[in-house]
Amino acid sequence: MTSFTHHMPTRLIFGPGSIDRLSDEVASIRHRCLIVTGRRSARLSGLLETAQDALLSAQIESVLFDQVEPNPTLSTITDGAKLAQEKQIKWILGIGGGSALDAAKAIALTAANGSDIKEFVCGARPARPPLPLVVVPTTSGTGSEVTPYSVVTDPAECDKFGISNPHMFPRLAILDPELTTSMPEKVSVDTGLDALSHAVEALLSSLRSPFSDMYATEAIELVFKSLPSVREDGSFIPGRSSMQLAACLAGMAIADTRTLVPHALSYPITVFYDIPHGRACCLLLPAFLERLSDLDDEFVQARVAKIGGLLGNKDDAPDALRAFMESVGVAPRLGAYGVQDSEIERFAKQSTGKGHLGISPGEWSMEDLLDLYRRSL
Repeated sequence: MTSFTHHMPTRLIFGPGSIDRLSDEVASIRHRCLIVTGRRSARLSGLLETAQDALLSAQIESVLFDQVEPNPTLSTITDGAKLAQEKQIKWILGIGGGSALDAAKAIALTAANGSDIKEFVCGARPARPPLPLVVVPTTSGTGSEVTPYSVVTDPAECDKFGISNPHMFPRLAILDPELTTSMPEKVSVDTGLDALSHAVEALLSSLRSPFSDMYATEAIELVFKSLPSVREDGSFIPGRSSMQLAACLAGMAIADTRTLVPHALSYPITVFYDIPHGRACCLLLPAFLERLSDLDDEFVQARVAKIGGLLGNKDDAPDALRAFMESVGVAPRLGAYGVQDSEIERFAKQSTGKGHLGISPGEWSMEDLLDLYRRSL
């Protein structure tokens, strides 16, 4: 067994109705809070009002920042951090899907350091830890509630960038499956594919460990079993519970292993074509598994076969994954979304220097990246 590290400092509260515990859980903080959320869903579902009432009950003053868009941009993070500094915010409550939670993390880091978020995107080390974070996820995909990562978008570069800091783990995450029942079918599917992508990549990462293997394996099994059920019936609480647990477990896995080549290649696809992140990642995974199957590496081949087995076909993991995507209503090729061969060279160039490549099995030259894109068309 190789050496590994494992770190999971986030306290979890899980179960239907667990949002009712928010007031008691934060009552001891007694400092002004910034609520970070999206522009519509938390307000329309009533969750925003519920959270604000919980803070009032705990005698905590709150300020609202509800300008987070899908794939939060650098300018959004800057605006949120400025508001936090102006209002002398001491901690942050992130409410919503992965975009809202990622934005909350980036705002917490930027506000605490009085810096430009671009500095951290470019690799600068913060002088101070981020503001403390409490999060309430309303989707089942990114697992951002249990990772030290934040992914932000730079529209000028047509790309997404990850920020990693061990202090960006939320202090507390409240996972209430009832809060996910308002997700539309498409969002349920796309976020579920994100969780699946995380788990598959975790099993193949050079940074994997017995812990990440355990989390990732269970996550794949849960997604395979439960994503079709919540697609058919969004109010099915057992299925919603399983999907929220799957996303959390997959997040725990990538907190150790990080993500691989498919994530790096998905970022420009998401920004340029507006394909949801989880779907974009999963569209690239079958070709990734095909290339790994061709490696002269028995261990990697065994891992690919294991993934195929978890998805119902140990002899052909790529086909099993494409079949699963089709079973939940997703066309499994990039070409179905307008991606053309003439456009992929630019995207491959953007990915050549990213850290995802070095922890992925095999060698990944520019030509290898282009080949993966072409296999996915």
